[in-house]
Amino acid sequence: MSMLMKEEVKKRIVELAKKVGEDIEKGDFPKILYPPNSKTNIRFLEERGYIFNPQNFSKIIGDRVKSLRTLAGVLYGFSRSLDHLENGLTMTKRDFYYMHKIEKFKGTLFPREQRETDARIVLMELILSMPREAFSITSDPRGWIYGDIELVDRSGRRIRADQVGEMGYSVPPRPENIEFKRIGVKAVIAVEKVGPAKNMIELNIPEDERIGIAILQGQASRSMRRFLRMLSDEGVPIAILTDLSPWSLRIAATVIYNSINSAHIDGLAVPDAKFIGIMTEDVDVGFFKDYRFALEPLTPMDYKAAEDNRFLPNLQGEIWQRENEWFLKNKLKAELEIFKAMSPSAKELRELYVEYLRIKLDEHLGIGIHSS
Repeated sequence: MSMLMKEEVKKRIVELAKKVGEDIEKGDFPKILYPPNSKTNIRFLEERGYIFNPQNFSKIIGDRVKSLRTLAGVLYGFSRSLDHLENGLTMTKRDFYYMHKIEKFKGTLFPREQRETDARIVLMELILSMPREAFSITSDPRGWIYGDIELVDRSGRRIRADQVGEMGYSVPPRPENIEFKRIGVKAVIAVEKVGPAKNMIELNIPEDERIGIAILQGQASRSMRRFLRMLSDEGVPIAILTDLSPWSLRIAATVIYNSINSAHIDGLAVPDAKFIGIMTEDVDVGFFKDYRFALEPLTPMDYKAAEDNRFLPNLQGEIWQRENEWFLKNKLKAELEIFKAMSPSAKELRELYVEYLRIKLDEHLGIGIHSS
């Protein structure tokens, strides 16, 4: 984090505490005003994703027990964050939870479960208008990037993302510290699953085709989404490759549009990213049409997710609704591992991946790679 950002965080926390102190000295009930991340404060635009647009504000007023407990919790949370910030330390959400599990807080701030302190962290973000990473609470750093991308991160070292381990560079909790020095990839493919992504790396596809592989490891973390947005802002085309499932639609849409829960955090949407598959047309008439026998049935939870998808703001576009209706009608799903069902050898697996990416990157991003 830059010194300027650190000073701004400290300034906002100190001003907040000072205001509460002044209210108490005047004999007034202390109060904190903040914009809740409610539906009334969130808009959705197809070209930009979820947008936090505060129109309504809530108050935390120390005039009753529950509200006073919230106020005290927020101030305590900020005091611990400030201590960590000034000493160059970070904490996880689990750390933050345990910081409240102390003897003197029994009956007041002592949490029954982590959900209580997680909600407090979101409240702190809304009060400061800053992501939790800014006040030393790290997000989940899940995800890797592999490819010909040179960068300098907080360590100060120049790093090339295809020369730092078999899965590439582990995206840090706060990628804003990263400075790109050179980008030598035509595009980055954000892959939902570790196994297929790792196979692409092991088969030297990134080197031979000059593409990057971002390993999402399921739902993309905030840090990975921010990193992909930074690459997109540098002009790198981003493609998203997932399973064909109701849950995977949400994964792709979250990368492109952000999510309702984190709508109040800027820079987590990648509006220029393109969802390239697996798509329903791939199994109906396209690449996997002869392998429908390898499809899996939807579980009851999968089907419920598809029903819920019909009403999510970021899945109202024509492509998303078309894909989702297929699940409701066919009650089937396909996984990226279907490539393995099609390939009796490593050589053929490589050819399948390259041919699929060639077709999809040309169709959705206008980018050409070698045909097998």
